[in-house]
Amino acid sequence: MGYGFIAHLYQQHKGIAMRSKKISIGLFVFICLVSQGFAGELKTQVQKESYSIGVSTGSYISNQLFEQSEMGAKVDVNAVIDGFVDALKKQQKLSDEEIITNLNNRAEVLNKVSQEKFKQALDKNIADGKKYLANNAKNKNVKTTKSGLQYEVLTLGAGAKPQKESIVLINYKAYLVDGKVFDDTYARKEPAHLSMINIVDGLQEGLMLMNEGSKYKLVIPSELAYGNADMQEIPGGSTVIFEVELTKVLKPGELANSAKPLSEEEMKQAHGVEKKKL
Repeated sequence: MGYGFIAHLYQQHKGIAMRSKKISIGLFVFICLVSQGFAGELKTQVQKESYSIGVSTGSYISNQLFEQSEMGAKVDVNAVIDGFVDALKKQQKLSDEEIITNLNNRAEVLNKVSQEKFKQALDKNIADGKKYLANNAKNKNVKTTKSGLQYEVLTLGAGAKPQKESIVLINYKAYLVDGKVFDDTYARKEPAHLSMINIVDGLQEGLMLMNEGSKYKLVIPSELAYGNADMQEIPGGSTVIFEVELTKVLKPGELANSAKPLSEEEMKQAHGVEKKKL
């Protein structure tokens, strides 16, 4: 969502406001009192609720201004407050067209800065990943496949190997090249029950090299993992590491017995909602 969304919201609001221009005398007097500051105690429920609206709105605006200032955009806080109060009083100093133009101009600048910052972070993540892969390749126990996946055998099992259509039961610790953990079944004390076709390419390839009972360290380049898009705790362009233990390769007859009943929320997700690939 770009910063131009703010201007779009303003246009939507003005469309509603045009159908409801009248403002009661009581509310107008209240707004005037607010503009002068409310120094009394919050005694009534109406006062507490009204104050809560103000704090919620103010916190949202404050966060937006802080985010924009972090990106190098200048903000005149007094002018922001004046605009807020003027909007409540229906006494704005600029026309709707001028406001929308100003918001769009600012959005264009902020979006450009945001894209530049994302590219800088992406380039750094890719470079850090390549450096990690190069150093890891010096380990005599590490092997590299044609795709670029690196793996190290920590424990060698003797059981079955999974295929692309298999369901597997695995334990793993997954982290970034800086050591930040983004997922850990050991910490949850519950193994993951996964379909091989629904996991990222690098993890799928690595698991297909493993026998039941094996534990591997997989270093997966970004192009075999989550790509260039930010994915929750995983920044775009990240090389990821999985220390993964293949507990069991499930046979077709075992699937029903191993499956756990789905919660109501999981049932909703199972019907038409695409899940993030692991």
